[in-house]
Amino acid sequence: MVNHGKTIVFWSALIFIFSVSFRISVGIAKERITPPSRTHASENTVIIIRSQRIAAYNEAIKGFEEGCKGKNISIKAIYDLKGDIEECKRVIQTIKSEELKPRLIFAVGVLAATLAKEQFTDIPMIFCMVINHERFNLEGANVTGISSEASLEDQFAILKEILGTQKNVGVIYDPTKTGKIISEATAVAERFEFNLIKTEVLSEKEVAAALKNSIKGIDALWIVPDGTVVTKDSLDAIFKKTLKNRLPTFCTSSAIVKAGALISISPDYRYTGLQAAQLAQTLLRDPTTTSLGVKQPDKLTLTLNTQTAEIIEINLSSIKPRDDIVLYP
Repeated sequence: MVNHGKTIVFWSALIFIFSVSFRISVGIAKERITPPSRTHASENTVIIIRSQRIAAYNEAIKGFEEGCKGKNISIKAIYDLKGDIEECKRVIQTIKSEELKPRLIFAVGVLAATLAKEQFTDIPMIFCMVINHERFNLEGANVTGISSEASLEDQFAILKEILGTQKNVGVIYDPTKTGKIISEATAVAERFEFNLIKTEVLSEKEVAAALKNSIKGIDALWIVPDGTVVTKDSLDAIFKKTLKNRLPTFCTSSAIVKAGALISISPDYRYTGLQAAQLAQTLLRDPTTTSLGVKQPDKLTLTLNTQTAEIIEINLSSIKPRDDIVLYP
């Protein structure tokens, strides 16, 4: 059987981000990883705010740092927020007390993004690594971002490559959280010759029953980034049932694949950082431009759980040769 333990811990950290982000009005705290450097007014100074220490966030930051090298961009400091809401005031006070204000903020994760948007409305910001970013109203005159989900078209294109067409794809969702995504997905699924079988839930306790009632009528299950559905207990129930019924599961998170899903399509985290650096260059070159909107990720990665593939006896030979695929374990 697939080992859920370690990756459920990781995914639970992301679920924690969903819940605490709505409670922040002032944000979280600071640990300087890189001490502030001496800068001159003519330099394009940037600060990085990271929500907490997660490997994916670190990869995005590495890509951003790499993309800024040789581009007249000085990264003044990196603030690690540790997911601790009570620490927020310190990071705000520290940044606002600096004599030389940054010309741009790179915010990694939902807590950092929300903090930057609420507290620094006069400084252009770029956010990334925010799951279901539309839910957090991350838009504004100074807000640029990179989506953390592959487009619906990219997701269903991969599913078509694996399953073929004329299939019933199930999805369990909370309409208050991902209703807009599902509404858009219905039309996209039809274009790829899929029939989307939608089941609404309003609480985590309803997920197992929803799957039980729909599983006989679907050929695959699509797991969307929905805080009601994506919980430890719900994922345990989903994978127990889908593995028993040899049902493919696909999603947009490599963490969920490591927990037992068959395949995910998600941004390449390092390349997301590189893309953010390119956006930063555009914003810093032209001070009259303060927002570039929310962009789709330029580069995607497939993560495949080979143990799950073996258990459900699905042939994935058509996608294994791809150079953008990661096999787990």
